[in-house]
Amino acid sequence: MKTVLLACDIHNPKTPKLSQEWESEETIQVMANTIEALGYDVVTLSDATEITSALSGIPKANRGDWIVWNLIEGYLSSSREAYIPALCEYLAIPHTGSDASVQTLTLDKLKTKLFLQSFGIPTTDSQLIREMDAKPDLVFPVFIKPNGEGSSLGISEKNLINSMEEWNVQVPYRLLEYPEILAEPYLSGRELTVAVIGNYGSYQVLPIAYVDTPNGFYHEGIKSKSEFLESLDFGVSQSLKESLETMSIAIAKHLRISGYIRIDYKLEKGIPYLLEVNATPGFSPIYSTLPMLWEKTGKSYSELLQTCLELGFEEYTKHKRFQYGKDQL
Repeated sequence: MKTVLLACDIHNPKTPKLSQEWESEETIQVMANTIEALGYDVVTLSDATEITSALSGIPKANRGDWIVWNLIEGYLSSSREAYIPALCEYLAIPHTGSDASVQTLTLDKLKTKLFLQSFGIPTTDSQLIREMDAKPDLVFPVFIKPNGEGSSLGISEKNLINSMEEWNVQVPYRLLEYPEILAEPYLSGRELTVAVIGNYGSYQVLPIAYVDTPNGFYHEGIKSKSEFLESLDFGVSQSLKESLETMSIAIAKHLRISGYIRIDYKLEKGIPYLLEVNATPGFSPIYSTLPMLWEKTGKSYSELLQTCLELGFEEYTKHKRFQYGKDQL
């Protein structure tokens, strides 16, 4: 029997900022129960020492029978989403999701935009800000956000900047908490989210949806671990669907993602502009977008988890990046 190790950070309501991206205990339990029902043994660990000890302790002959579900988000590091993929690749153990290079690149919003912009993916110009006295290179209104955070961390209504007075207040304030701030032209249209499932050479796009929020953009105040507070609208026109499907497949190919990604876009005058790519999306059936997009296809949550595990084992079998680790077995 194959074994799934759920390597996870557990959301701590006492430190909501640091653990905003982490899964709830309820989600981890739902995932564990669902995976067990699929016929796997499941081990759940959330301590770094326990995780590394467990992985290094797997007998070399049995490492291909294990798979690590990467739910480690960490905090305050530009490489934090790459911890598990790098370790698994080094030890020759299968894992879900993309490799360390994809995880590190996509966590940096500016580098991701510049990389994909070089292939013709439409995205706005951006200004990276690291100094308190930085002056805007863009025309107001602009939107500022942390360059290396997800789950809408560091975002509120005050991130929409309309004047130098607001800039001089909000930029230094954000830099006290985050080392890099990204400023972008404000896009006034609706936001869309797209999920891509598959390994290189065989990608599929799930049903595409608008993501509507009370004030028109994601912010940390509406993220919840008990319910999905945004609303998904699947009434996307056929022409826009086709454009986003083509663009999202191209993004997956350029990044060479594995397993799954979620891509966020925003419209301006009917044109979708790339906002960011999330290579470690949430998998909660309660509050995460990707499972909701999947279930719109008519397939179950159980089938989603099974598909992701199969893609992880397939990647392990076919991709040469595991060869060095395998040669050590």
